[in-house]
Amino acid sequence: MPTTAVHLVHRVAAPPVARLLRPTVTGTVNVPAHGGVLLAVNHVSNLDNYLVSAVCPRPVAYVGKQELARGLFGAFNVAMGMVPIERGRADASVIEQVADVVRRGEVVALFPEGSRSPTGQLFRFRSGLARIAHAARADVVPVGIRGAADVWPRGRWPKPRRPAPGLLEVHFGAPVAPPEAPQGRARRVWTEQIRAQVARLSGQTMADSFAPVADDGER
Repeated sequence: MPTTAVHLVHRVAAPPVARLLRPTVTGTVNVPAHGGVLLAVNHVSNLDNYLVSAVCPRPVAYVGKQELARGLFGAFNVAMGMVPIERGRADASVIEQVADVVRRGEVVALFPEGSRSPTGQLFRFRSGLARIAHAARADVVPVGIRGAADVWPRGRWPKPRRPAPGLLEVHFGAPVAPPEAPQGRARRVWTEQIRAQVARLSGQTMADSFAPVADDGER
């Protein structure tokens, strides 16, 4: 992944995007200043990635479905830091692909629900987050976004008006060490602990099931 482009875009584009969106941001000191780290982010809107990238103190790569890597626009997405994967998969090749980016010292944002929430609840996290964190031996920073669905609702175009100051919120939680094991009860307990922190930061209630993964053009 050509990280030079990601760092350039972050330096040039992040400040004006943040000024345009006018979010309330807390906890940026929780993002380690150096080394690889994972961001575990709730997902309710297509705005989520842009918002996190704009306010994070470090450049952010992100995981996106492989369809978004096709064609000229897809090449641009990859150049800007997208790690294309087949959505719903968490096999060894995908885990290693993303873990390698983290090992190189990058910040990678994951949406562990695997899809935008269709109800506004925080759905169960899939196993990829724990497996990548364990493989990369990387801390995970829980991130809670609020208000994004009001600006860019699921299945619709974004609203044309500039968001009111503070309508959008991004809260970075304290880093969590990777799980001791990439499978079994240890992984499940660790994953639920991360999800509980994201729920607290995002203000969402927690659903009892996984989010449905549909081919509707979402990440």
